Amino acid sequence: MSFSGNVITRIGETRTGYYYNESLINNQIQFGRFNSWLQFEFSDPPELGRKFNGLRKLRLEYINGPLQINLGDMYEIWGRGLILNSLDDQTIDRDTGIRGIALKYKTDSFNIHFLTGRNDFSFSTIYSPGYDSRVPNYTASHNIYGANTEWLINNHLAGFTFLQSKELHPVNTFPVDTLDIKNRLIGAHYIYNNSFFDLYVEYLKNWSTTLNQDKNKYDNHIDGRGFYGNINFYFSLFSINLEYINYRFGTLNPTNRWNNVDNYGMSLEFQNPPLANLIHSTTLLNRVSHQTDFNNEIGYKLDILGSITDNYEYLGSVSQSSRSHSWVMNDDYSWEKEGDYARIPLSKPTATPFNTIYGEITGYFMNYALHLKAGFAFSEDIIDLILYSKTDTSKSLNYTYQSAKTLPLHTTYTFSNGWSIDVKIETQWLKKGLWRYREMNGTIIADSLISEFYDENGKQIDIQKNTFISMSIGKTPKWTVAFTLDNTSISEISFGAPSDDVKTSSNSLEDFLGLDRDKNWVNIEFAYNVTSSIRMSLMYGSLKGGLLCANGVCRFIEPFDNGFKMGLTAAF
Repeated sequence: MSFSGNVITRIGETRTGYYYNESLINNQIQFGRFNSWLQFEFSDPPELGRKFNGLRKLRLEYINGPLQINLGDMYEIWGRGLILNSLDDQTIDRDTGIRGIALKYKTDSFNIHFLTGRNDFSFSTIYSPGYDSRVPNYTASHNIYGANTEWLINNHLAGFTFLQSKELHPVNTFPVDTLDIKNRLIGAHYIYNNSFFDLYVEYLKNWSTTLNQDKNKYDNHIDGRGFYGNINFYFSLFSINLEYINYRFGTLNPTNRWNNVDNYGMSLEFQNPPLANLIHSTTLLNRVSHQTDFNNEIGYKLDILGSITDNYEYLGSVSQSSRSHSWVMNDDYSWEKEGDYARIPLSKPTATPFNTIYGEITGYFMNYALHLKAGFAFSEDIIDLILYSKTDTSKSLNYTYQSAKTLPLHTTYTFSNGWSIDVKIETQWLKKGLWRYREMNGTIIADSLISEFYDENGKQIDIQKNTFISMSIGKTPKWTVAFTLDNTSISEISFGAPSDDVKTSSNSLEDFLGLDRDKNWVNIEFAYNVTSSIRMSLMYGSLKGGLLCANGVCRFIEPFDNGFKMGLTAAF
């Protein structure tokens, strides 16, 4: 028998009264052919999510040669996730795990995976009563069963997948009603690889039906389809990656596009398919990430990466996506699709396109003691279409626009005696606001951005400059001290931010440095390794908050204003 686990404790409190206290305890026990995992949570409240005290997750596994049986909480991915990609991402409080039973049988040339269970998915949404940015206010429940099979023949792998979900979906009727929905997904995927290139393609079709209680049968509601393709070429000094997505599970009009309460039977929470844009780990690039519309989006991403010399590496990425149709508004202010279904991304603003270019160079110097990484990113995103109407003599178009130029720089120097210095500097020039276009009798009378940024005097500012600086000094293997400065050129108060996003007081670090509290968020963190398996951390200061994206799903994180955060991680 073997036993292992870890404890993660996080506590935070600000002078504005915000407080959280959460602990996770993970235990893994292995005994012969049996493995078990238990996770206890004690949070009152957690940083994100509902408070909970007790056993949060459990799983028992039995493995005997090619046979594996799982009982409890499961996180699985079939293919590339078009049908099933369940995950637990606590940074954005997103848990799409399935509690049930699974049977797996796997040999060198064949495998089959069957599972059945339940998923209760909770999230925060403005489309349901009682919205809170930190605590979920909506829950949909799924009873799920499905199977995934794969055959391997030489360099070829073929797979077939079926999954059905019986969903209880609350909608905003009066009184509140819960719909009984049946979702069926059928898909196939294929892989080919050799020393020069590999290919992956996956296609799925879904059907959704709703229970007609008067007739005691299910009526057709909506159907959709999705496709993902990926091809990689490998050369001696570089490789090329091309990805393509085409998701059409439901084409909602611009007004209802993000309302997943009153619109149902489309992309399900536990699908989480691939994206058509690069996932960034830097702070400022993450804040301007594109929110993928898994119901209706087409796009591509092209990456080129390789080595210039032994000490230099590079990465270049270009991506573009949009909706599958343009939209136009009728005289009664209802929306309708304009044009045919597109198979490549559209550039028309009425299809809410997104595009980005990113490049970086990494270098190693002084016998790999010095590491430098410099990049550049340009992104342009039409977030929402607000108005598009046209007649024989006029056109009117309003949409929410965002573009950013970002320069990330990262350098690390490691001394021979275990000391190290790490510096990250990110600079960003951001445009954001309402773009207005007016045309009358063939003459353009308006085509400009109305910026949402204003200075302290009420004057409109076209560009907001953001700067993020992080500097840390450490001594391996014991301790690290990190200083972080998050700066914006325009006061958050000046352009009408929500009340929760307005700083009410400055902290001692900002006062000591003489910084404007409404434009700067400063913190310092000390981390100490008590032993090789116990790490403690203490942070004092402020965190700006903002958009945080993971796997294409974005969530606004409230700022942390003038407070302490403490953390403890212990492995055993």
